[in-house]
Amino acid sequence: MHLPTPADVAEAAARLAPWIRRTPILRLQGPGARPVVLKLEGLQRSGSFKLRGALNKLMALGEDARGGVVTASGGNHGLGVAWAGFLLGVPVRVFVPEGAPAVKVEAIERAGGDVRLVPGGYPEANLAARNTAASTGMPYVHAYDDAAVIAGQGTAIAELLEDVPEVNTVVVAVGGGGLAAGAVLAAGSRRVVGVEPYGAATMHEALRAGRPVRLNHLESVAADALGAGQAGELTYAVCADGLDRVELVSDEAILGVRQWLWDHARLVYEPGGCAALAALAQGLLDDDPGPIGVLLCGSNTDPGNLRR
Repeated sequence: MHLPTPADVAEAAARLAPWIRRTPILRLQGPGARPVVLKLEGLQRSGSFKLRGALNKLMALGEDARGGVVTASGGNHGLGVAWAGFLLGVPVRVFVPEGAPAVKVEAIERAGGDVRLVPGGYPEANLAARNTAASTGMPYVHAYDDAAVIAGQGTAIAELLEDVPEVNTVVVAVGGGGLAAGAVLAAGSRRVVGVEPYGAATMHEALRAGRPVRLNHLESVAADALGAGQAGELTYAVCADGLDRVELVSDEAILGVRQWLWDHARLVYEPGGCAALAALAQGLLDDDPGPIGVLLCGSNTDPGNLRR
């Protein structure tokens, strides 16, 4: 098992720089409030940070990817791989759970991805993708448990800390753990806190059990983005060693932050993209050293369903 390193993140940053957007930051600070820095990764070319890991993986595959790659995704990873394939001229087949949000499925198709809907959830889509990879010989691109993918995701945090080096605590949402593991590698000695919904506490349960465990039931408004259901072997190993902890937040808190971002900053984010900021809003980071850097990780959503 090859664990990615901080050097891998640095190499990925140099490799990806000509291809991706360096997304902006937004500083928040009111009277008497702690300084907070938001990294607006929803403005990435694919609408989320997932393009970083997908592109880094396809570039690492090189000629092996020319005949096409296959992957499974609840939406954002598939969209990232489709965009990476579009940029590099690589055919992409994406197996998607049949309940995935239509806005994400349509976006994958617009990016040129060959979408295959699979009955069930992510585990079923993942199994179908792996079987296809085995029968066709096409490389399989894992959504999170891959060294190149983890290193690519870490470049988002590397950018944040280059732009605002005074940040002392980094906060990220956790699904399968690719972003959290990348954040640990990029953060150096800074504290990294993961955030998950109560109904999709994948890494939280893995850290409690001392190993990745399969969650048999996922129920959260953010499950399409954060509902991997099991941490990866690589992501768990990196997070168990370097993640400070995982905080859990309610769907109500996530949706409250989503509405706040629209009302006060005119930013539209999907529920999973709001989870990290929800922990801050709930006071779960009050004792962590500031300034606090929060990654808003994805904006692939239908803005028409925003409600007060």
